[in-house]
Amino acid sequence: MKKLIWLIALVLSVGVAIAAVNTQYFGKAPDLRVSISIQDPDPVEPGKETEVSFKIENNGTTANNVVFEIVPEYPFSLVPGESASKFIGTIGTSQDGKQSVIVRYRLKVAQDAVDDSYKIKVRWKIEGFDSWIMLENLRIKVQSHDAVISVDKFMTEPGVVEPGSKTKLTILMKNYATSLLKDVKVTLDLGKSGDESTPFSPIGSTNEKVIYYMEPQSTKSMEFELLVDPDAASKSYKIPVSIRYYDSLNKNYNKSNIVTIVVGGEPDVSVYVDSSTVYKAKSAGEITVKIVNKGLPDMKFVNVRLANSSKYRIISPSEVYIGNIDSDDYETADFKLYIERTSDKKLVLPLAVDYKDANNKNYKNVVNLELPLYSSSEAKKLGLSEGNGSFTWVILIVLAVAGFFGYRYWKKRRKHN
Repeated sequence: MKKLIWLIALVLSVGVAIAAVNTQYFGKAPDLRVSISIQDPDPVEPGKETEVSFKIENNGTTANNVVFEIVPEYPFSLVPGESASKFIGTIGTSQDGKQSVIVRYRLKVAQDAVDDSYKIKVRWKIEGFDSWIMLENLRIKVQSHDAVISVDKFMTEPGVVEPGSKTKLTILMKNYATSLLKDVKVTLDLGKSGDESTPFSPIGSTNEKVIYYMEPQSTKSMEFELLVDPDAASKSYKIPVSIRYYDSLNKNYNKSNIVTIVVGGEPDVSVYVDSSTVYKAKSAGEITVKIVNKGLPDMKFVNVRLANSSKYRIISPSEVYIGNIDSDDYETADFKLYIERTSDKKLVLPLAVDYKDANNKNYKNVVNLELPLYSSSEAKKLGLSEGNGSFTWVILIVLAVAGFFGYRYWKKRRKHN
């Protein structure tokens, strides 16, 4: 009986000892907790670097020979020279005041990372324990400094719109941000262009369009159909464009751009002989050429040039600068000619008219004007004046006077020599 009691007592003693050991090593094992204490900068921009400080706290017994390791995945990578694994050593308990440690890493964010909060994996190993402990719920925030939308290109169809007609304005926008942008609202300010009102009115819709979202680095186009006032002046009009939108974090943005619409058109020009005092060969006279602007845009810097010919001599300047010719108006150019001996019944006058439109586009009209020629008897029958003979005599007298004074000058120089 006594032996049995002693045996039971021995078994109970061993059980208590084993329980004490289990309590020491399992009930009060090291208990590490890891968190991000500092991220600098926070948030970090795509393509930039950030320093992340991990705080390791021990809420259990002393942890010996601790090894801490970061496991970076896209969009994160270690800065060159940075080691993923770091030996921490001993992390004490609250009793000895050494229960926390700070570990820092320099990380690089991928250039194409979109704005988001990304998981970062870490793990650690403690002496006396065979397996690694992994933590995957830590997050690092990535966000662009500014969510940028810009007008990448714009165009009108037709490129130059005539007064009273329609044009389609297409605005191509690009999201340069690395995040989703929402509620993109584009508004044309058709009220003013500089210090004056614009001659445009929207057709089929308002002057405002909305895109509900734009993916990162994506492009979207918006189309506006506009009517030009019939009395609009031919020129370039600058249209302010307002763009309002939100980023993925609901931050509001406002931007302003300028697009240009050119109003104009090709001038409609008529050129013809308005009057003439020369009707037959071997005579001199003056012709008047009329240039009529029948188009909507004005003509600027108009210059008229008459080409030389074996059929006639130009005894006045061959070019006449006119200047501007307004829409629905005309100007004239005068040329003095001497008609050579010819049996032709008409004289062809090659005339070139050079000018610019209201938007400084260059134009050149080349026409062959026809001037009828008659014999003396035909001119008499038609009742045409032959007063041009007096004009010929005037020219001959001028040439004679010039020759006389030229001869006197030559003779005087010869005498002195």
